[in-house]
Amino acid sequence: MADAERSKLRRAIRNPGYAASVLLALGKGYFYKRYLPLRGIRFSAGRNFLVFGRLTVRGPGKVEFGDNVNVSMHVTPFTHDVNAVISVGDHCFLNGVRFGCATRIQVGADCILAEARIMDSNFHSTRADRWNPDAPVKTAAVILERNVWVAADAGILPGTRIGENSVVGFAAVCNGSYPANSLIAGNPAIVVRQIEQAPQE
Repeated sequence: MADAERSKLRRAIRNPGYAASVLLALGKGYFYKRYLPLRGIRFSAGRNFLVFGRLTVRGPGKVEFGDNVNVSMHVTPFTHDVNAVISVGDHCFLNGVRFGCATRIQVGADCILAEARIMDSNFHSTRADRWNPDAPVKTAAVILERNVWVAADAGILPGTRIGENSVVGFAAVCNGSYPANSLIAGNPAIVVRQIEQAPQE
């Protein structure tokens, strides 16, 4: 048994109310895993899928969650093309995040995503003739590498890549590529400093 699982077990023994909430969240996760595909929604989730809040999945594309994903508040993975894929890795905590995906949004394992907006498309052209159906619309995959934390009200724009272990600060607007182990803040977002590493044992 992993340390995290032992910790959860000890907490459940000390606090039966917490144990009941986890069981309810597991039941809701099981419900979503079965109910959404029955409605023709291309959704899948791995083992120990926990839903403490609400999950609304819309669109023709695929939404794939790994093992031990935890959903809190209202999470909305929306796809806008049959080939669009939203992929969330193992052990991620999704706390009110909103996805808008036309091609690909990839979230690595161990990520924490607060009430942020993650979009791989502008969905409208920035040209003056944006009402013209032929006006170009920027669309580019978004990749969050392992163990990224995105704080509330952040915006992750098309073509953004966040390196592993990085932290995106409150209300930051990210556009481009950011290195691993960085604290990212501002609008437009820049690397403020390197984050602290865990002490060596």
